Parts: sequence; C-alpha cells; structure tokens
Amino acid sequence: MKNIDKELVEWAINKIQTEYKEDVSLLIGQVGGGKIPTDEQNMVFDFFVPATERGNQLTRTFIIEDMGYDLYPISWERLGRIANIEEPRMIFAFAKGEVIYAKSQEEKLRFENLKTEMLLKLQDKTFHMPKSLEFLETAQEIFQTMLFEESLCNVRKAAGGVCSYLMNSIAMVNGTYLKNGYMNLTNELHNMKDYPVEFEQTFTEMLSENKVDAIKKKVYELISMTRKFLMKNISVEEKKDIEPNFEDLAMWYQEMRYTFRRVAYFAGINSAEDSYLSGCYLQIEFDAVQEDFNLKKMDLLSAFDKDDLRGFSKKAEEIEAYLVKTIEESNVHQNRYSSFEEFVSDN
Repeated sequence: MKNIDKELVEWAINKIQTEYKEDVSLLIGQVGGGKIPTDEQNMVFDFFVPATERGNQLTRTFIIEDMGYDLYPISWERLGRIANIEEPRMIFAFAKGEVIYAKSQEEKLRFENLKTEMLLKLQDKTFHMPKSLEFLETAQEIFQTMLFEESLCNVRKAAGGVCSYLMNSIAMVNGTYLKNGYMNLTNELHNMKDYPVEFEQTFTEMLSENKVDAIKKKVYELISMTRKFLMKNISVEEKKDIEPNFEDLAMWYQEMRYTFRRVAYFAGINSAEDSYLSGCYLQIEFDAVQEDFNLKKMDLLSAFDKDDLRGFSKKAEEIEAYLVKTIEESNVHQNRYSSFEEFVSDN
C-alpha cells in the first residue's frame, strides 16, 4: 500500500481551514501513531481539540485499503484530566502528541503548557508516589472481580487490565510513563531504573497458561511482587522530613483506650467472637497510625486463638504499653485524670 500519511494530514488541515476554522482549536499528530513496525513511521494525525460543539463533526473513522484511521476529539477539559494523570491509557498519546495545526498561538501554548505540566508531575515524588498506589489499587479491584470469573475469555481480559495498571504503577515510581502505550510492556521495563526483577518472567508464564485458575495465580503473583516493590520504593526519607504531631497520637490513643479495655474484657470471659471483632477494629487503627507516626508494626491479629484468648489479650497489652511509652517519650500533654474531680478542676 502506498503511504498516504502526508496526504491525509494535508486533507485534515484543509478540512479544518475551509469548514471548521472557528470550530477546531488544534490538530494533534504523532510519528508512527497506530502503525506496525513494518510501516513507514511518518507524522500522522491522532486527535483534535474542538473549540465549539460543531467542531465535533470533524470526527472520522475510516479504512483506506487495509489501513484503519481514527480522527477523534478530545476536549480541553479531558486534556486537563490526562495532564493530571487521571487517564493512564492516554498519557503516551498526549506526551508524544505534536501540534500540526493551531487555530491560534495561544491555543498551541495552552497545549504545550499542559504537556509540560504533566511531565513535571511525573518527576514530582509527592505526586507520582500516591498515583502509583492509586494504579495498584485499581489493579487489585479488577483482580477482586476477576476471582469470581469462570470464563477463560473474561479472565484473560481482566488479567490484561491488571497488568496494564501494574505497569503504569511501576512506571510512575520511576517518574515516567509507558511510552508505547500498551504495546511491548515487558520491553518498557528494561528502560526503567528500577522494577520487580521477577515481573517479566511471571508475565511471560501467565501468557502460557490456558487454565482459569492458573492465570489467576500468576496475576496474584504479579500484584504481590508489585506491592512489595512499591512499599520498598516509598521514600522513608520523605516521611522523616515530616515531623509527626504526637499530640494527635495521644488524642487517638485516648479514644482507643476503651477498645483496649473491651479486648481485655471479652478475652477474660472467653468471648472469641467479640474479642476477634474488637481486635479487627484495633488492627485497622494500628495500620493507619503506623505510617503516620513512623511506628513499628503492631500485629495484634496474628496472636488470635479462638480456643485460648490469653495470648491475644497479652499481645494487646504489649501494644498498648508500646504506644503509651512512645507518647510519653514525645513529651506531649495527655488528657489523663485519676478522678472525675481532677477532670472537672482542669476543664
């Protein structure tokens, strides 16, 4: 097939200038967009930014010989969301996009500034670290639904979605994006400074699986290794730069004191159900404050034994003692009173 990229770009620009001059702000293209490696890698149009509702009428999807083309609109509002890394599937198209027609210099600059803003956010750890965790969470949500799927087709589809979000998460930690979109995912790893070393092999093994349960197992492994990788890469130094406010920890502990008391009571009367549920509530709270105050891991639930709650109660006491000591060493004021009269005199 004769290459017609140049002719199509000229056609699109002419179409805008003659029929949509006031209705289209920008025409964006990229080199090699939508092509396979054996095609000529020329500048082709990708999407346009409408200036008015009428501008959307420029939208075209068509086939010439065996090549498919898609000229589609992206609003300024959506470009803003992409620049804010809210649509990972579109990051590479935006980052690689070049203005091949602009209604005005101001609109061209607006596009370039948005792109610059996005690339700067990718270099900002305070932005891309939380975003990497957000992508991991999305991958886990897809996996949760995938667990209940029995169709091989649906499981493979979900596995692809999980892997794409995991790769975006890894890219974020590296301060970059998937430069080939959703092609050559494992090759992208080799261009990153740091990544889970087992990811590529496990991904390849997943591609070889033909059983639903086997695919689910491999996807679980990919999520697990990515989680560990992200936890390792969350900067401890950054956390230390933010001095914890131990007054908040003291206030939190004062609220939790009644739950510690409940655990001791229910364990004392051998109520496994209420001990367990109170322990779950405490464990959720422990996990939340651990990161905020740079505390050691407080593992209460591993000590739960339905048939012998003494160890569970003792572990709760040990964790409480650790918290009290931490608060006391911080020298913050505690609202602790020996009697009602003492409380009233102070309040």
